[in-house]
Amino acid sequence: MGGLTSEVQSGMRRLMVFLALYLGGRPGSAQPAGPGPQAGPLVRWPEALGFVALTSITFATDRSIRTTMQGHNSGFRNSVADFGNAFGNSRYVFPALFLVAVGAKMGGSSDLYEGSWRSLKSTVLASTTTLVLKSAFGRRRPDVTPHDPYRFNPVSFTFNSFPSGHTTVAFSLATSLAMESKSHLDDVVLYGLAASTAFARVHVDKHWASDTVVGAAIGILAARFVRRHDRSSRPQATLVAWSVTF
Repeated sequence: MGGLTSEVQSGMRRLMVFLALYLGGRPGSAQPAGPGPQAGPLVRWPEALGFVALTSITFATDRSIRTTMQGHNSGFRNSVADFGNAFGNSRYVFPALFLVAVGAKMGGSSDLYEGSWRSLKSTVLASTTTLVLKSAFGRRRPDVTPHDPYRFNPVSFTFNSFPSGHTTVAFSLATSLAMESKSHLDDVVLYGLAASTAFARVHVDKHWASDTVVGAAIGILAARFVRRHDRSSRPQATLVAWSVTF
């Protein structure tokens, strides 16, 4: 890690400890990687309807949500935002998952290896999908056009807002980790961490609320897709992940 900044190194270390404790502390609790004969759809009708409703509401109220969020700052909110930004930051997540997977492989911990590798594939897939969509839609960030949440500049590569990349990574990671355990308490904790990322992106004025809703959906779907199609405990090719700043 010699070439990385101290901030990135610190963030990676904290995330690696969290991942190792979470995945490594649940031997035998992981669910089978394959979808099984009774696998359901990636998206159920109640989920799809809820997503459409929430996206419509936030898209219609993006400006007022931003005004409310920017008008209320506190030390606690700033701390939550700092943590949320770190949890969904690909500069921390990708290398941390990769290093945990490599360490687990070398140490012979199959549960930790398989869980971290699936999480890495999920977050990379989600992040790549979001990057393509962001460039295609070209929605302006709220700190660029604060009074116009509906400004789009298709096929652009800077100041893009829709969807939120940090939120996509956070919800992909949370979903992937949640599927490694059958504990409902784990689900609450993990999705709470991902929700803090969505909050953070709106709090720091980098995304509209609707950006985070769509980003969360992409992250969840990416993790489910990888879980369903992950039939092998070993990767067929070396995956090289690089950081993209969203």
